[in-house]
Amino acid sequence: MSDDTLSLMLVRFCVATLVFGLLLLVRRDRFKVPQAQRLPLALIGMLWSGGMIFYLLAVESLAVSLAVLIFYSYPLLVLAYSTITGRLKASPFLIGLFIAAFAGLYLALSGSAVRVDLKGVLLAALAAGGAAFTFICGARVAPTMSPLLMTFWVNAAGLLLIAPLMIDGIARHAATTGTMALALATLLYLIAILSQFEALARLPAARAAFLLNLEPVVSILLARLVLDENLSLLQASGVLLVISVIILSLRYRPTSA
Repeated sequence: MSDDTLSLMLVRFCVATLVFGLLLLVRRDRFKVPQAQRLPLALIGMLWSGGMIFYLLAVESLAVSLAVLIFYSYPLLVLAYSTITGRLKASPFLIGLFIAAFAGLYLALSGSAVRVDLKGVLLAALAAGGAAFTFICGARVAPTMSPLLMTFWVNAAGLLLIAPLMIDGIARHAATTGTMALALATLLYLIAILSQFEALARLPAARAAFLLNLEPVVSILLARLVLDENLSLLQASGVLLVISVIILSLRYRPTSA
């Protein structure tokens, strides 16, 4: 793992644990998790945090576009699980929405040179599996506890995972990443991770995962606005397709089994 990746993950998990822990203290909420939810929450914490580490490692080995595309196959995995287990009655229309969103991401992420590495593909696939498990299991756990408490323990698990990798010394790693970029990435992570578990407390797993297809599209649009990157007609078509199917999905109410 490179110094930049290590620094990013350490700061993310450390700051998130401190911030959400302080918020729990300020609100005088309990840190205790109901006994029945301790094992599922521990698994969510380990697999989500581990998946994020695998994802960033995959980006080091693969073209970013390919790593993102493999990772964002997880909404399809959540849909498949929900359908097979009978938790969701997936109509052809709903399946078509998921496939269209993935096809839109493929178009939006096309245009750059693709670097393929078997190790990177495996890491990205493991990250997708971790994200899928988080949404599937999280949809059961999140409604039973405060999303703030859930977010705290998930990030605490991530801190436990990343801490052993810091044996070489924190200062050397921290110096390799721009302070402003690191701070912005951490702030966005805090907002995203809390929003994710808030959504899981209110939505079925497949629906919450589907809406997260918007995340890479937002990143692409921000790159266009902030970094003045040009979008090809193909990429713009993909962005428009993803946004369109997400808007269309808001008018569709799938039947839960």
